[in-house]
Amino acid sequence: MESILLNNRYRLLELIGSGGMAVVYRGLDTLLQRQVAIKILRQEFASDPAFLTRFQREARAAANLEHPHIVTVHDVGQDEERHYIVMEYIDGQDLKTLIRQQGRLTVNQALDIAIQISAGVGHAHKAGIIHCDIKPQNVLVTSDGRAKVTDFGIARALSSSGITESETVWGSPLYFSPEQAAGDPPSPASDVYSIGVVIYEMLASIPPFQAEKPAALALMHIREEPSPLAVHCPHVPAQLEWIVRKTLAKEPSARYRTATQLAHVLEEYRKQSEQLTGWQPAVPHPFPSAVTPSPTPEPEPPPPSSLDLARLTWILGGVALVLVVGLIPLWVWVYRAYSASPTLAPPTATTQPLVTLTPETPLVSVPNLIGHPVEEAQTDVERVGLRLVLQEEREDPTAERDTVLEQSPAPGERVPPDTAISVIVNRPARELTMPRIEGYPVDMVRKGLESDGLQVTIHEVWSTEEAGKVLAQAPEPGTLVYAGDAVTLTVSGGVDIPIPLQVNLANLIVLKDAELRQNSFRPGGVTAVTLHWHAARSINTHYVVFLHLIDANGNLVAQQDVEPITPTTDWIPGVEITDPHQITIPADQPTGWYQLRVGMYPQGQPEYRLPIVDVGATTQDSGSILITEIEVTR
Repeated sequence: MESILLNNRYRLLELIGSGGMAVVYRGLDTLLQRQVAIKILRQEFASDPAFLTRFQREARAAANLEHPHIVTVHDVGQDEERHYIVMEYIDGQDLKTLIRQQGRLTVNQALDIAIQISAGVGHAHKAGIIHCDIKPQNVLVTSDGRAKVTDFGIARALSSSGITESETVWGSPLYFSPEQAAGDPPSPASDVYSIGVVIYEMLASIPPFQAEKPAALALMHIREEPSPLAVHCPHVPAQLEWIVRKTLAKEPSARYRTATQLAHVLEEYRKQSEQLTGWQPAVPHPFPSAVTPSPTPEPEPPPPSSLDLARLTWILGGVALVLVVGLIPLWVWVYRAYSASPTLAPPTATTQPLVTLTPETPLVSVPNLIGHPVEEAQTDVERVGLRLVLQEEREDPTAERDTVLEQSPAPGERVPPDTAISVIVNRPARELTMPRIEGYPVDMVRKGLESDGLQVTIHEVWSTEEAGKVLAQAPEPGTLVYAGDAVTLTVSGGVDIPIPLQVNLANLIVLKDAELRQNSFRPGGVTAVTLHWHAARSINTHYVVFLHLIDANGNLVAQQDVEPITPTTDWIPGVEITDPHQITIPADQPTGWYQLRVGMYPQGQPEYRLPIVDVGATTQDSGSILITEIEVTR
């Protein structure tokens, strides 16, 4: 099956992502034979000058940036109604997905990604571009930990002409800066704030501010201070928390001026951390001491003379003799004491053996977290020395949002300190915008939809369109959907599959389906159709099948009335009957669309058509069943 080819060069292979403005495909540059990512502006926005300007701005902004931590733009173009940007293909996932999968990132991992993001955004700042929409979804991370910033769709120039009074800069409410929330012009420090929010989320697994409505989030960015990182991740070093707090300062002047400056600060912090935690040579000390000050070196004394050594030897010898003579009375007393008793008395029953006991580890009772808000649950477990681990997010409409649905270990269990308490939290599924996929091959789009968490159902129908082409979709393009929602794609099965009908005639006969190998004919041509019937019960009457060709005005232009190839009196209930028919189109018939209809009546009584009890998958009019529409062309 041939996939879509843009401008005879870029072949679309599969859908890998979708946003409110565009969809992204993995593609192949057939000229250079390399994989690329192709972002296509949604068709409903292609005719909107504002969206088209934003889309083209992204291409211009990113095309001038070459940096190892920025996704490279290779090309930009238009193929009929499709406006597209061709970018470097990153084999990995976005940072948001990584955080969802892993929960809190390690300090080293978060630090490494933050430095790479800051370096890439800092390069844009040096080029005079503010990203304005830094968020985890716009950071792609490879399997080996390389991070690249993408999506400069609302980037702005640093010059005063880059933004007008009528143009309000909005990023993503979870991540934009206080000045963006207030509608003020952004600066490089605005990107620094957004990077700080991303670092906070990497370390805490949640953003610093959360609210259901964008307006509420905007006020939180402007007025409120985030919870200390230590509340969510006690192991975050104090100095790193201080750096993050500085990036989240309300006033731009209180933050790092550019992302490059932030990158340097993070790099220096990492170097200092490595020096503190690296291998250090051991320094021997004669006695253990909590603090060992560095001694001031003193000059060595001169070596003693031979006369001094002899005098010192006699003095020490005399002292030793006095000590030995003084110990003799003690030896005599001990000897007499033991000699007075022939045997030593055995130890009494109350004598206790000397045993060194290992103190038992105190156990902690697991608090009941079910039904509690997740932030409150975090505080509860950390108060008793335990750790909270997010095992899964699940949607439960009967419970409050962001509350704990399940926990393990169970409430009341006794566990050692620092035990991990796994919880399942009630959170709505990830919000998505349904892309337009009609006209695309189903194999190209199905994997991308399923990777977004959608449940895809394929409904294959008869069609003269290329087999596998998406003919219709539900929900419609632009509809807000959530991960886990059902998506139904109506797909062309080609002409090799029957047209489903399932029509019940008088509770006596069922027209199951019809086979039609084409739907385009020339005047004078023959339309061949095969009908599949089965009887619901024994039939004692000979019935005639009528096949009619009806024009747009409802006029009968051609017909065939004939008994089935197997007479209805010979039909066995439940056994399918294959019944071929054909109708000739008049040679002078004008071009246009015509309805192909079928029905039954008792032999010799055309006015008594079998009534339709259930129309199944089609429509009927006075006992005439619509099979399909065909086109007459020259």
